[in-house]
Amino acid sequence: MAILAQVADNLVDNGLSGRDWIKAGVIVTAALVVAMTASRFTRHAIGTWVDSGFAAMVASRLLGYVVFLVGLFYALNSLGVQVGPLLGALGLGGLVLALALQKIVESFLAGILLQTRRPFTIGDTVTLDEITGIVVDIDSRTVVLRGLDGTVIRIPNGNVVSETIVNLTRNTSRRSTLAVGVAYDTDLQAATDALSAAIELVPRVHAEPAPMVVVSGFGASTIDFELLYWHTSDVPSEKLARHDLMLAIHRVFADRGISIAFPQVVVWQGSRADSPVYSDTPGRVETDHPASPKQSTEGERRKSTIRRLPRPWG
Repeated sequence: MAILAQVADNLVDNGLSGRDWIKAGVIVTAALVVAMTASRFTRHAIGTWVDSGFAAMVASRLLGYVVFLVGLFYALNSLGVQVGPLLGALGLGGLVLALALQKIVESFLAGILLQTRRPFTIGDTVTLDEITGIVVDIDSRTVVLRGLDGTVIRIPNGNVVSETIVNLTRNTSRRSTLAVGVAYDTDLQAATDALSAAIELVPRVHAEPAPMVVVSGFGASTIDFELLYWHTSDVPSEKLARHDLMLAIHRVFADRGISIAFPQVVVWQGSRADSPVYSDTPGRVETDHPASPKQSTEGERRKSTIRRLPRPWG
């Protein structure tokens, strides 16, 4: 407050003529015209080069503000205004405002970073903050997604920048994996040939890059295969390709007599009551441990020596 009072007391020197005021007005007007012209030119140039309306808008406005502020300070200086204390007051107020609006400023700067780096554009299908959807808009505070179920989702730009960004449609094709389990008594080569034949029946699966059929491991109830195949990168195409491929596999397996195994549980009811495991009644349990040959020999010698000793009573 003391700085603002000092600025107000020393804002304008005494003895200014009308010519000085006109000069300051001309400077401010010229600065405004130059700022608007530079802003429009910058917005058009960045919009053409970057193809991003938000980035062009932010850059053009910042440039316009800077040009206008330079002209305003020059006009105030021509009127004798002490710009130093005024800048100090503005800087202090800006710092307080930035601390109060920290989250908003963070999202704003993150929005500029997203528009500069462009990890995704409007129309891309992305996974942001563990949410999958189509990018609808990128404004100064949030990224707007249209969820796969039609919902509208707004994610703060700060969260988007700090989390992992997965762009599902940056490339025109994408690879998926389908697991298939067969019974343990299945001919694995025949199963491989059947899976390859099923893939060829699905037009949604791309021929290039070529799909792969590999044995992935021995499961609890199945021998597992993995099908690695490429399809168009959008989510509906992914789901339709998976649907068609599963139908084709089921039909080919049925035609060739190959079973898709499933977990099986054998229920054991225990032993029958009329056939006991043990025939005798329970008694003392003590297991004999066989002695080593050396120990047996020494024991036998000890027993024979004892037998040869004379009886003391007779």
